[in-house]
Amino acid sequence: MKMVYKDFLNAAHKHEYTCQVLLDKLERIDEKREKESFRFLILNFYYLSGYIIECIIKYGIYSLVDFPKDEDVKKLDKDNLTYKDHIKYHQFKRYEEYLNQRIGISLPLIRDKSGIDKKVLKLYHDWDAAIRYSCKMEVSEKIHYISFYQIARRILKEIRINVRG
Repeated sequence: MKMVYKDFLNAAHKHEYTCQVLLDKLERIDEKREKESFRFLILNFYYLSGYIIECIIKYGIYSLVDFPKDEDVKKLDKDNLTYKDHIKYHQFKRYEEYLNQRIGISLPLIRDKSGIDKKVLKLYHDWDAAIRYSCKMEVSEKIHYISFYQIARRILKEIRINVRG
């Protein structure tokens, strides 16, 4: 199945919507009485918040290198970027530098880390695809996951505003 780069934008919006539903549930759950449910919800919330960032960064990169809108994303081989070597991976470090080189704004977490709690920065740096399989990961305070999600939403908004799409 062919995937075009706008699919990354659509996925970011899909994950944002799901996170909003999870956040609503997280705000109503009794963390102490429903520990296991809380753990699963917060881990999924974290996982999908990271995917908002991943998907919108990938969308931004394709847009900023003027990749053809109707071309399969796997055919990327432009500006020293290839799908196989850069985009395919689920690690921010693999492709955030490429976005930084091409976008003229200071995105939170990606370029601008000022004012961001160290625990939220740690969530950003620790996020990768293995999170989706994790059930035993140590969970910190809910507020840090919510902050991570809110920053993901800011990144989504800023990239949407600042790339041609």
